[in-house]
Amino acid sequence: MTKGLLIFTMLLFSIVGFSQMNIADVRNESLGTVVTIEGVATNGGELGIIRYLQDATGAIAVYPGTGSVGDFPGEVSRGSLVRVTGELKEFNNLLEVDAISAYEVISENNELPEPLVLTPSQINEDTEAVLAVINNVKFTAGGNTFSTGNYEFTSNGETSEIFLRSGNPLVGTEIPLAAVNLTGIVSQFSSFYQLLPRGIEDLEIADSFFLTASPKQSNITQSGFTVNWATNEASSSIIKYGLTPELGESVLVDESNMAHEITLDGLEPGNFYYVQVCSNNGTSEVTSATELYSTASNSSGEMKVYFTYDVDGTISTGSYPVGTTGAAIEGEIIKRIDAAQTSIDASIYNINRTTIVNALTEAFERGVQVRYIADNETANLALSDPTPPFPIIRGNNNGLMHNKYFVFDADDVDNAWILSGSTNMTEQNLVNDFNNAIFIQDQALAKAYTMEFEEMWGTDGQDPGIFSVLFGADKTNNTPHLFNINGIEVESYFSPSDNTTIGIVDALNSADNDIQLALLTFTNNELGTTVRNQNNAGIAIRGIVENVNDQGSEFDFLTGQGVNIVQDNLPGTTHHKYAIVDAISGDDPLVVLGSHNWSGGAETRNDENTLIIHDDRIANIFLQEFEARWCETQGDVNCFTSVDDFDEAELNFQIFPNPVSDLLNIDIELEEKEDITISILDAQGRIHQSTILNNVTNNYNETLNLQNMSSGTYFIQLRIGKKQTVRSFQIVK
Repeated sequence: MTKGLLIFTMLLFSIVGFSQMNIADVRNESLGTVVTIEGVATNGGELGIIRYLQDATGAIAVYPGTGSVGDFPGEVSRGSLVRVTGELKEFNNLLEVDAISAYEVISENNELPEPLVLTPSQINEDTEAVLAVINNVKFTAGGNTFSTGNYEFTSNGETSEIFLRSGNPLVGTEIPLAAVNLTGIVSQFSSFYQLLPRGIEDLEIADSFFLTASPKQSNITQSGFTVNWATNEASSSIIKYGLTPELGESVLVDESNMAHEITLDGLEPGNFYYVQVCSNNGTSEVTSATELYSTASNSSGEMKVYFTYDVDGTISTGSYPVGTTGAAIEGEIIKRIDAAQTSIDASIYNINRTTIVNALTEAFERGVQVRYIADNETANLALSDPTPPFPIIRGNNNGLMHNKYFVFDADDVDNAWILSGSTNMTEQNLVNDFNNAIFIQDQALAKAYTMEFEEMWGTDGQDPGIFSVLFGADKTNNTPHLFNINGIEVESYFSPSDNTTIGIVDALNSADNDIQLALLTFTNNELGTTVRNQNNAGIAIRGIVENVNDQGSEFDFLTGQGVNIVQDNLPGTTHHKYAIVDAISGDDPLVVLGSHNWSGGAETRNDENTLIIHDDRIANIFLQEFEARWCETQGDVNCFTSVDDFDEAELNFQIFPNPVSDLLNIDIELEEKEDITISILDAQGRIHQSTILNNVTNNYNETLNLQNMSSGTYFIQLRIGKKQTVRSFQIVK
């Protein structure tokens, strides 16, 4: 027994006398046994509703699970001496008292036990639930920002991890670059042991000379960039860099400073460089983690925005979306597939559009390398009956492979494109639901998306490296995050490795005037708190959320705080995941978009991609979409959207018979090849059927099966580009 534990024992017994069972004996009892323990709480609400109680012999977790009585943890905070009665249970192999049948707070502000000094290898079953300290810890991700999840650290050649839950005070703070003495509570999840720090006070700086600000990239050009960092003492400035992690090149500025800046020049456009900064104060040297930075490419940087529904073009500042139908999105995808010369990588959550798969098959058969990643639990009906000839892998086992991106010809500076956005390749998403898609012509960004793809694919070859595939939390933060795309700053993040939530938080916190949100789900606590704080700071916020009743939804919390967000009450599903910052007024208009729902799963388990585009034109285009949807959710029947009606002379469009019972025939006559969307709506505007027709020309006939629809008045809507025509008809059974 250490001296600290002996002193703590004497103190504890002087306070409470002899307890019924000490915790060490309780830990040896059988699961299901009802026990009574007394101990001092070593944590408060920073770890949630769980409390860890410790006495002179050991420690154990206490959790108010199903069947518990009272309001535990109530006022139980660090230093509370607590008596608890409850059942022994294991949750993901963590031994805990759960459910609680009785508890009593005996006293407050008791001295905590002296942390037990451990090495990473001693974080195990023998020390589970004990307050511990590990000295001289270095975080692998030093210089980045803490979010929720696990973070690796090393000490004296041994490795372990900490875990931060949502709401931990460390979330949003910088991960120390210096060595620290790390205090926390030993815990277990499944077969993995980890340390739970409780706040910034648990990270005691152990170094005398260290980096106070991690390296930041700026001023990106086609031939170089600037790197800034800071140290706590005046010292020299050194950059080591190269095209591989071995670096190989260096630049030295021997002048002593605490604020450091070096600009690299003479680099190649559209290339990725591994960079490490160093500083020497004359007696010792500190170094940063190695980061990957990109130069600007020679690509055009063209950005083409699409939505699945019409927008309010009256607020345009001169630009508009290229298309506002699912047919237009699908048509552009097929156009890019048909134009591909060397490679197509697709990471798509779900697909039932055989038109897209057929185009990929044709590309593969003409010699283009086609690689496809799908989610392993989603139907992906277009990938079967028949199975395409190109290789396909499916993931991930612990979450969703939720990406919706394509990469085209990443090695070609003029033809490299990526597609990102919220749209799954399904008829439901393309026609019925509110979605967005963006096509970007930039080789550097395409190369980053390829790196992420190949981490999941397991190799850089045509066929997957089955034994090397990485999904979800197994991936690493290994791509550049900042790009200069034809003068536009673009941030890129992949989940769950890249702390995407922190990137979104920073984007929201940059607002000077206004924020607009359009979200399928909103359950992420950090983002909810950020939106609340920005609202309280006077930022004008409007939001549309589809799934307001998801478990853990922030919707009621935010509306209760006076935030102006509403539930989507429109016929289609709001499937967006976008935020618009300062599109109305502000210094840095930007849009957050991609596949990443504002949820814990997206942050910690799912494969996701997110872009933050700092551009007033793109922000205004997304604002046009938001204003149309916002008007509609307010019940305004006079909402303006930019769709026009066809003149009778422009289009020959007939339906018959009318009235109809089961089969409705459609005749279309066109002079030019077009992509067409056909939808059947009821009198309330709800879509009952949708069909996308690609490359229609001359005379075209289609038959719609209405056997499962009930009698009534319906409307058939035909959309081509930004024009539509509508016919009413009767179903009579």
